[in-house]
Amino acid sequence: MSGAGAGIVGVGVDAVDVERFRRLLDRRPRFAKRCFTEGERSDATTSADAAQSLAARFAAKEAVMKALGTGIGSFALTDVEVCRTSGPGATRHAPYLVLHGGAAEVAGTRGAGALHLSLTHTDSVAIAFVVAEHSMSCAPS
Repeated sequence: MSGAGAGIVGVGVDAVDVERFRRLLDRRPRFAKRCFTEGERSDATTSADAAQSLAARFAAKEAVMKALGTGIGSFALTDVEVCRTSGPGATRHAPYLVLHGGAAEVAGTRGAGALHLSLTHTDSVAIAFVVAEHSMSCAPS
């Protein structure tokens, strides 16, 4: 890539043990409300396994922190929201990130104009991979 501001700010990956996360949700019912937005919690209830869905979202939140070069606690977990696309086609239900509050501020400070998210899970593990990319101009040079 060439040009000012082009390139990668950082990458982050995180894995969450689904059964351990399920036990956490069972032991601490308020945990989900503290860590996930209302939209995320609602969307998880439409999944075949809500704990698995939330585990993947939790991994995404931590992967965002890593991609932005911050540690856990640098902003609220609810400042990172995992959403899904709608509509028909191959990208239906594809995950994407929306940053709020402190997370948006950190992304701005770091120059991260775009975040790319990939989620995957099995019955036992949920994994998230995030690439934070500098803003790029689409204007011809």
